[in-house]
Amino acid sequence: MMERVGLVWNWLTEAKGKLSTSWRSWSQTRFVQSFAEAWAWGFMVLIRPVPTLQKVAEEKPILPALWLTILQGFSLAIGTRYAVEHEGFVLSWLIKNLPSWWLVVFYAFVFPPSIWFVKAALLNLVAELLGGPPRGLSLLSTTAIACSPLLLVLPVAIIAVALAEPDLNTGFISHLWFVFAIGVHAWWVALTLIAIRETYKFTVGQALLTMLLPSVLGLPLAYIIYRVLSVVA
Repeated sequence: MMERVGLVWNWLTEAKGKLSTSWRSWSQTRFVQSFAEAWAWGFMVLIRPVPTLQKVAEEKPILPALWLTILQGFSLAIGTRYAVEHEGFVLSWLIKNLPSWWLVVFYAFVFPPSIWFVKAALLNLVAELLGGPPRGLSLLSTTAIACSPLLLVLPVAIIAVALAEPDLNTGFISHLWFVFAIGVHAWWVALTLIAIRETYKFTVGQALLTMLLPSVLGLPLAYIIYRVLSVVA
């Protein structure tokens, strides 16, 4: 009997040692370390935006930036939809009108990374046309880190719904949520402006022009595409 107990004990000890070794090896991989770095970058940009984005532009932490893009997309999509279901004000028309939670989750993990690449490519093209150096990877990193305020959407939505009576369309909490919903997007836009400025060493005016030109040129193009599709359909 004691021999069997000893064998089982030795087997459990060996299994524990193997699991511990595997865990240490896995936790030291670049994949896991980049996840921790993503949270560090996200926290630092909220309290020290300019020096943090300067450092990001130089170091180009692409993998942590990708993590942050996925995390902020999840927070924005799930938090926004949760607020919508409790009558809260939201700015995202698309997330608000998605027909199911499955599509919200799909949006959260697919659209933000895709939009991130396209947005960075357009902004880099405009910045180069305005005389900036070719710094696509730097801009890819800084614009992702600049999205960090959106990480707050989900936790704030959960807290707001918990405190609201009965929903987010009435009472003092509804006013606070409205201010937050506007403010968090304004914060994100401001950080993106700083990201462009620090990436290309632009003036504020040049950075603002870099941000606005794709929208000014893109809206008429989007309208033309919409009209063509309407006629074809």
